[in-house]
This record gives sequence, C-alpha cells and structure tokens, in this order.
Amino acid sequence: MARRRGFFAEMAHQAAVADKNRQRAQAAAVRAQAQRQREAERAQRQYEQAVRAADRQSAHEAKMAEAERQRFHREAQEAEVERLNGELALQLADIDNVLTATLDVDDYVDLERLRSVADHPPFASQHSSPVPPSAPIPVPEEPVFVEPEAPRGVGAVFGGKKKHAEAVAAAHAEFAQVHAAWQRAAAAVPMQQLAQLSQHKQAEDARQAALAADRARYDAECALRQREAEESNASLDELIRDLQRGTPEAIEEYLGIVFGNSVYPAEWPWPPAYTYDADTRELTIELEFPAPGDLPTERAYKYVRASDEITSTTQTQKEQKERYAALVNNMTLRTLHEVWEADRGGKVASISLVGAVAHVDPATGKDTATPLIAVAVDRATFEELDLRRVAPAETLRHLGAVVSKNPHALTPIKLTAGVRAH
Repeated sequence: MARRRGFFAEMAHQAAVADKNRQRAQAAAVRAQAQRQREAERAQRQYEQAVRAADRQSAHEAKMAEAERQRFHREAQEAEVERLNGELALQLADIDNVLTATLDVDDYVDLERLRSVADHPPFASQHSSPVPPSAPIPVPEEPVFVEPEAPRGVGAVFGGKKKHAEAVAAAHAEFAQVHAAWQRAAAAVPMQQLAQLSQHKQAEDARQAALAADRARYDAECALRQREAEESNASLDELIRDLQRGTPEAIEEYLGIVFGNSVYPAEWPWPPAYTYDADTRELTIELEFPAPGDLPTERAYKYVRASDEITSTTQTQKEQKERYAALVNNMTLRTLHEVWEADRGGKVASISLVGAVAHVDPATGKDTATPLIAVAVDRATFEELDLRRVAPAETLRHLGAVVSKNPHALTPIKLTAGVRAH
C-alpha cells in the first residue's frame, strides 16, 4: 500500500507544516505563551540574583533578601505553571479539534501551484572589481647646473679669478656625472613603465580568468537549478495528464499530496497506507491512530506553595476514554472528508477504511496492530452529511461503521467486508 510520501506530496506536506507553524506563531495563545516563558526566565534570573545577594548581606539584610528570594522563586514557579498549562491547552486543542480544523480548509490541491520556478541568487564574485593600476613611475627631474658664485672685492683681485675658474671647472665635472646618471635613470623609465603595465595586465588577466571561472560555475549552478525545475515540471505535467486519465498510480500520488497537506502533531503516525482499485474505483485506507498512551493525561498544572512543587491534576478515566474515542471517530471522518473534498474529478467512488493502533501485545511482547474501527461508504452517501452539525459517533453509526466498544482499552473489532461486498 502507498504510504511513503512522494516528491510532490513531501513538497505539499512541508508547505502545510510551515503554514500551520506560521498560523500558530501568530496566534494570541502562543504570543501569551512566549510572554509567560519570558516571565518565567526573568523570575528565575531574579531568583538567582537574590540567592547571590543573600550571601553578601548582614543578618537582617539576609532575612529580607531571603524573603525576596522566596517571592521571586514563587513567581518563577507560577510562571512555569502558566507555561505548562499553555502547552497543555495547545496539545488538547490539537486533539479535540481534529475534525473541525479541516472543515474550514479546502482540501482540493491545485497541482499547478506545485509548479517549480528556478530561483537563482544574484551573481557575486570577489573578482568582480578591476585591479586598480599603480601610479605610473615618473621620469626623474633633470638636474640643472648651478655655477659657483664668482669672488668679489679683494678676493677677485688676488687670484680670485683663477680659483673661481677652477671651481667652475670642478662644478661642471661633477654636474656632468650627475647629468649622466640622470640620463641613465631617465632612459630606464620607459622600460620600467612598460614592466609596470605588463604586471598590471597580468594581474587583470588573472582576475578576469577567475571572474570567468566564477561566472561559469554560477551559470552551471543556474543551469542545474533550471534543469531540475524543468524535470520537476515535466513530472508534474505527466501527473496531471495521468490524473485526468484516471491512472491508479497518479490517483494515489495525488492523494499522497492531499494527505501531505493534512497536518497532525509530528509524533502521530501519518500519512495512512492506501491503495486505489481502478476497476471498482474504491480506495482502501489503512489508518493508524496514535496509541492512547501518546495522548496527555494531565488536566492542569498547579503550584503548591506548601511543598514548593509543581503538580498536576489528572484527567479522569472517563475523560481519557471519551477524548480518545472522539479522536478515533474524528480522524476517521476527517480522512474520508479530505479524500472526497479533494477529489473534484470524481475518481474515487467508494472508500473502505480500517483504523488501527500499532502497539506491543502485552501477552506476547510482539508488535501488533489492533483494529478499532472499520467503515465502508460510497461517495453519494457521504456527501449528504453536514459535518459541521453532526455528532461523529452518531454519524459513524449512520454509515454502518464497526467501532470498538472501548478504543482506549484497545478492544478490537471484528473486520467485515468493504463496499464491494455490500
């Protein structure tokens, strides 16, 4: 029997889970729960601070600090009780509203909404910016000859001219050397500038090569995403065509998507196992319920100051039995409802459903499954029901279902034939 979610069913399931989580995150109860959690943490921090402060105080101050510490502790415990009761309320609501939660939702799945579109992130590379060129190597400034100053006054008369001539000659000789060095340096600049340009070109070429590699890798990733999207859409097109033709595999895959949209608590067994018979147009479902022990048994939490304990009151056996029996009834009707509301094409004419609980047989210690409910119903009969106004137990009796006399005690039923035998 089909049970494992296919690709499209898993897509639908994840989307449905995310949507429910978003709705729950926006709910006032959860916001209040978060506030209570923060208050509990704050009170705990204050309590710890008071404990530390008490160690540093005088006797009188220590007494006052101890009283304050106890107050903080009580507030922390009371905030924790609020948090626990908030979580319990959400858990019980999930159980008690199993049927009503689906009645405000259209279970039909528009397969076109599962069409994939490749989502490409913007291209980014650390090599996108050009390598900045270095400042060009300048030509050194040409030296200018400065003639030694001629002697004046008495020095000019007594041998001054000769000494000046010698100084000028020496200056010219020194300048000739400096100028020659400058000519050599200036002559070398063009080659140095050329080498500089060559180095920059090499760096820029390397950058462009790295950028091209990044672009090629990005293009390949985009092509892969596009190819995966196209392959997914091709599979979706095939599913749509086969569903219109009434191919059993396509009908089962579509129902897998429908069940994927049906969100239960994560720890509950889901989705059900099922098969479709094209000749009779009957869907056979094996529904698995959570075990009675999987449901919370607490009614409420409270803080007892005298013993400084958080305790809980337990639901009566009657409450637990009634809640579990209602869950069995509601899960059964919800499953039937979701199939037929989603099946706008009228592919399923009848459903034969058996609901059971998987558990360990206390007598043998072996894994077993105890059937708790069995129902066989045709589409026309079920569509006459107004599930918003029914009593589920009476509805199942009206449909001729066989229901355990005590589901909570795992009292089994005797299985009977399905629709085809009636």
